[in-house]
Amino acid sequence: MMHYENGDKKVKTPEYLKEIYFHSVGRNGVLLLNIPPDTRGLITDFDIKALKSWKEKLDAIFKVNFLKGAKEVGAVKKIKCLLDGNDATDHSFSMKENDNRIEMNLKKEKTFNVLLLQENITIGQRVEKFVLEYWNWKEWKKATEGTTIGFKRLLEFPAVTASKVRLCIESARQEPALAEIGLYFDKEGVNE
Repeated sequence: MMHYENGDKKVKTPEYLKEIYFHSVGRNGVLLLNIPPDTRGLITDFDIKALKSWKEKLDAIFKVNFLKGAKEVGAVKKIKCLLDGNDATDHSFSMKENDNRIEMNLKKEKTFNVLLLQENITIGQRVEKFVLEYWNWKEWKKATEGTTIGFKRLLEFPAVTASKVRLCIESARQEPALAEIGLYFDKEGVNE
């Protein structure tokens, strides 16, 4: 165990803790912070301050899901189950013809740079490749893309301003069951 007098200089910043979160929980993994206790067996005030600031940072990012209140466009009529906070409710895609996408009208322009996706993993992890696109008033443009989703996938990307978005599942093992979707804005985002 590290003697903590020297450890105060190595306290993880809230920004680094956010990065750990996005690269663990946000990639369907386990969050491991490695914050050791001091010689008294307690978490130091330095670490407590960093942890509180990190929680405030995550709360600020995930406070407003810009897809809440969005209107689905096209055949998908179960958008509410994608916004209910319950990862056991889902919308299944047949992957036939155009039943591999969901298009949503945000009603007015929003600026966002974080995508949250979750699958209903009680029936398995199925998505192999997906793309988030936005309408720039002329054509669909790619905001971000990824491979697997699993329990939770978080992607940061350069900020986009749009009033319409579309998630396309490009490949899947079986009919994918999307449980949650969210668009958020991290005003301190590093990818702007």
